[in-house]
Amino acid sequence: MARKFDEHEKERIHSQLLTQGKWLFETHGLRKTSVSDLTKAAGIAQGSFYLFYASKEELYFDILQQLEEQIRIDMVSKHFSSGILTRASFKQFLKDSLDLMETYPLIRQLYNEEIMETFVRKLPDKLLEQNFTGDANYLLPMIIQAQEQGYMAQKNPETIVSLLRSIILLSLQKRTIGDAHYENTMELLIDFIVDGLITEKEG
Repeated sequence: MARKFDEHEKERIHSQLLTQGKWLFETHGLRKTSVSDLTKAAGIAQGSFYLFYASKEELYFDILQQLEEQIRIDMVSKHFSSGILTRASFKQFLKDSLDLMETYPLIRQLYNEEIMETFVRKLPDKLLEQNFTGDANYLLPMIIQAQEQGYMAQKNPETIVSLLRSIILLSLQKRTIGDAHYENTMELLIDFIVDGLITEKEG
């Protein structure tokens, strides 16, 4: 039976699970990291893990969410600080977003279709919805502002969020698309999306 922890202990253990989990997942991968590995690294009994997470996939998701939040902050600062959206800046934002998918080991692992399928299957629907909400909270204000300023087509903002998420999700199918065609395919797709959404003002 898992022991009870006071609030201070819970905070410390949760922090340890996030820190040690990130290191283990990056080093050994989601598939090869067990709950036993995680609890041993965090210094708790194996049964205590389930006081914090229902599965190792949920811990992975939590760590991934923190990483994505930092990426969002960095991307906003890099691409949208001027408040002016052009075809060139929007295209670079999309290209950089795809490049980031291959930069971080935690994200890169999801290129493996079996790992991605298992990962998604073991997550509750509410967490998957939470991921969409995080992207929407990040993208919607910029999309709406760009529409109000006349830089972006007057399409449903939430549909545009879904479209941009679809590009990222499609990048996880790199192996299916094939290395020989992936780069040119995504480049062409980005061009179509940019041309369809961005309406730069003259001058």
